[in-house]
Amino acid sequence: MSRNQKIREQAIEIGEISGYEYWIVPAPIEGLNGYVMFPKKPVRESGHNGILSYIPVHGGITYAEHDNTGSVYGFDTSHCDSKEFPRYEKSWIKSQCEIMLKGILRAAEVESKYLRCISNKGKAKYCDYVRSIAPDTELGMGAMLNLLSGKL
Repeated sequence: MSRNQKIREQAIEIGEISGYEYWIVPAPIEGLNGYVMFPKKPVRESGHNGILSYIPVHGGITYAEHDNTGSVYGFDTSHCDSKEFPRYEKSWIKSQCEIMLKGILRAAEVESKYLRCISNKGKAKYCDYVRSIAPDTELGMGAMLNLLSGKL
């Protein structure tokens, strides 16, 4: 059984947003985590780096696994500021899954242009486009590390 299948089996809620399956799963320690399943990999880059690190979901995308069942992306509520959010409310987790889904689809639209950019200034406009889904959300760890290291 794949990691994706194991996570799905733990779900306390499975539903659909815009034709994509989402899962709400109890976090290992506290809170709930959210996942979205894509039938095929929506972006070329592997993992949750690159343009995907700018998706404005709580804490950033922290899970990306691709197997024969599809591609699953997820976020968790185990960050230092997670206690400030309603991390036990399924409705809030679902809303974060929707932000993540829309962000991944938006990133997929512009990823090839983002990858062709050689300057940070060029990449920044695509990162801003992805972030515009929920611009008031704080950057996730991956995006912060990129900014601190001088790259986007």
